[in-house]
Amino acid sequence: MVKTIAKERVDEITKQTAEPAWLKESRLKAFESYLKIPTPCNRDENWRRTEVDALDLSTLNVVVSDSKEKSAAKEPAVVTEALSHLGKNLPYIYTTPQSVEIGNADSALLSKGVIFCSLKTALAQHADLLSKYLAPENLPTPDFAQNDKFYLMNQSLFNCGAFLYVPKNVILESPVLNVLSSGVETSIALFPRVIIIVEQGAKAEFVNICTADKTKAADASESLSLVNSSIETYVGANGNLSYLDVSDFSSNTFAVSRVYNEVRKDGSLHASTVALGGWQIKSDIQTNLKEPGSKSDIRGVVLGSGSERYSFNTIQDHISPDTTSTINFRVALKESSSSAYLGTIRVSKEAQRTDSYQSNKNLLLGSNAHADSIPKLEILADDVKCAHGATVGPADKEQIFYLMSRGLSLLEAEELIVTGFFRQVVQSCPVDGAGDWINALVADKIHS
Repeated sequence: MVKTIAKERVDEITKQTAEPAWLKESRLKAFESYLKIPTPCNRDENWRRTEVDALDLSTLNVVVSDSKEKSAAKEPAVVTEALSHLGKNLPYIYTTPQSVEIGNADSALLSKGVIFCSLKTALAQHADLLSKYLAPENLPTPDFAQNDKFYLMNQSLFNCGAFLYVPKNVILESPVLNVLSSGVETSIALFPRVIIIVEQGAKAEFVNICTADKTKAADASESLSLVNSSIETYVGANGNLSYLDVSDFSSNTFAVSRVYNEVRKDGSLHASTVALGGWQIKSDIQTNLKEPGSKSDIRGVVLGSGSERYSFNTIQDHISPDTTSTINFRVALKESSSSAYLGTIRVSKEAQRTDSYQSNKNLLLGSNAHADSIPKLEILADDVKCAHGATVGPADKEQIFYLMSRGLSLLEAEELIVTGFFRQVVQSCPVDGAGDWINALVADKIHS
C-alpha cells in the first residue's frame, strides 16, 4: 500500500525555503486534505490501469535542496540536444536534486517585465504576484483538487519548479526551456511545480522536460522513485500560450502529473504532451474554458515499450458559451506495454455554441501490448457540436513486411510506421523545431 508522508516533511520545506505565511497555510491545508483522502486503487475508473500499491512513500527521500540559483558553468547534454532543435541561446532552467542552474539568463527575450526563474526564486522575489494564484483563497478547483491524493501531495510538498510571467501585450517570439532531471538518484521523491501566467494580449512559448539518467537506472522492483508534478497555466483575454511537455523517465520512475489550464475571453492555448518512458506514467489534464471565445488544442504522443504503463485522463471543460476545444492523442505500444485513455468533454448549461472534438488512436506493435480508450460526453447545453472517436488496432504486418523487403530492418520499419502514425499530431506543434526534435526522440526510443 501507499504509506503516508509525515507532516514534518512539510515543515522542513517551509523552514528551509523561508516561504511567506500564506504559502505555509496553503501547504498545510493541502496536507490535511491529503491525509483524509483514501489512496487510489484499481477499482477507481481513473486508476484501474495503474499499480499504486508498489509505491511506499515512507521509504522515499523527499528532496529539499537549499541550493540557490546559479549560472550554468556548462550546458547539460539534455539542454544542448533540445536547443539544437529549438534554437540556440534560449533561456533555460536546469534543475537536479542537488542544484538549480540558469542559462542564457540575460537574453533579450526576457525584457519588458517578463519573469522567468525557479519557483523558489519567484516566491522570494515575487510573492505578491504569486499569491494571486497560490494563496488558499485563490487556488483553482480542477476535479483533481477535490479528491486526488497525489495532487494534494504535490500542493503540500512541492520542492522545485519554474515560473514564467508574461505581462500584458508582451510577445515572446521564442520559447523558454525548463528541464528537470532526477539524475542517477534512486528512492527519491521530487515534487516539481510549474506555473505559467500569460496576461491579456500576451504571447509565450514554454518547453518543459522531465527526464532521468537511464544508463544507471535500477529496476522498479528494486528501487522505485516518484516524480509527482503539477503544471498550472493561466491565459488572459486575447492571450496566446503554446507549451510542450516532454517526459522521458527511467524504468524505476513512477511519474504522476497533474495539469490545469485556464483560458479567458478570446484566449488561445496549444499544449502538446510527449511521453516516452517510465515504469508508470499517470497524467490528468484539465482545461477550463472560462470565458466566451476561449479555445484550446491539446495534443498527445505516447510511445511505450517493455512493460511500461501509461494512463491519461483529459477533461475539456466548457464553462462559457462560444468556446472551442480539440484533443488528439496518438499512442503506439511495443512489446508488453499498455495504455489507458479516459477522455471527457464537459459542457455546462450556459456553454451554448460549444464546438468540441476528441480523438484517441492506438497502434499496437507488440503482440502483448494493450490499450483501452474510454470517451465520455457530459453535455447540459442544447446548441453544441461535440464529437469523439477512438480506435485500437495492430500494426499492418504486410506493411512491415513490405518495408523490410525493401531493405529496412524491423526497427527501421517500425520507426517509419510510428513517425507516420504520429505525423499529424507532431506537425501541429507550433513551437519551431519541435516536430523534428520529437521525431528524433521517437527514433531514439524505438532503437534503444
